[in-house]
Amino acid sequence: LIQDIDLFGRPTKRFYSNLAVYASDTSQKTKLQELGDSSGAVEFRARAAECVTIAEVLEEFISAKLTPNELVQLIGPIKPRHYSIASSMNAHPDSVHLLVVDHTWETPSGKLRKGQCTRYLQSLREGAVLSVSVKPSVMKLPEDHKTPIVMSGLGTGMAPFRAFIQERVFQAQQGVDIGEMVLYFGSRSSKQEYLYGEELEAYLASGMLTHMGLAFSRDQQKKVYIQHKISEDSELLWRLLKVKNGNFYLCGPTWPAGDVQSAITHIFATEGDTSNQKAETEIVNMKAQERYILEVY
Repeated sequence: LIQDIDLFGRPTKRFYSNLAVYASDTSQKTKLQELGDSSGAVEFRARAAECVTIAEVLEEFISAKLTPNELVQLIGPIKPRHYSIASSMNAHPDSVHLLVVDHTWETPSGKLRKGQCTRYLQSLREGAVLSVSVKPSVMKLPEDHKTPIVMSGLGTGMAPFRAFIQERVFQAQQGVDIGEMVLYFGSRSSKQEYLYGEELEAYLASGMLTHMGLAFSRDQQKKVYIQHKISEDSELLWRLLKVKNGNFYLCGPTWPAGDVQSAITHIFATEGDTSNQKAETEIVNMKAQERYILEVY
């Protein structure tokens, strides 16, 4: 049950209401009913802030007795956790690498909480057997190995680009001519969140990476984000994306997508000596050609 149903997920109002049906204690039934409607809204929000889990609710309202089948129906399955593969199958044929955030935090009352998947992964031991599935991704290298690629990763959005770089390094080692690779990476701190930093620096030093733009927003007083680094490389990006018909990729949180697109649009308008409207049309065309690719969440 622990691996299949969402016992450690957050209870919804509907869950409280449905659980009330099974409570034999009058006071507990009333409490559950209140949490399931507007009369218990203040306490519901407080519980949500404390990240109370379904398992804790079941322990609290012990008069609600459910059969295993009723438990499964009431709680529902665990939602899948999707991670981008952070390694090339050719470079690492016997393993799959993931880039995962350790989601640990304190609630307002000071209670330490761990994300459900964080807790699960940290509990695993070497040799453990997992149930996983592999899904198709929009993040794909161009069919033409010589096509330049511009990669923009924020935080764990770096994952697919590590795979891209490893794959192209493998291709180069097989004697294949590969296109230029540019990487922009953004996170809060270079000391704590420069993911795969030593590996990336080695790729840059070897010439496999053409250029890197690093944006660590909290390393200086004035915050620097990935779109600022992109704007600094106007001539380079015009040459790779427009003149050489390269591909642009962005992976990470949703919030910077608009600012990043604005930066690329400004580059196209400035370097192409054209209007913003025509530059925006260029971006639309790139998306239609699957050359401007987003994987945001």
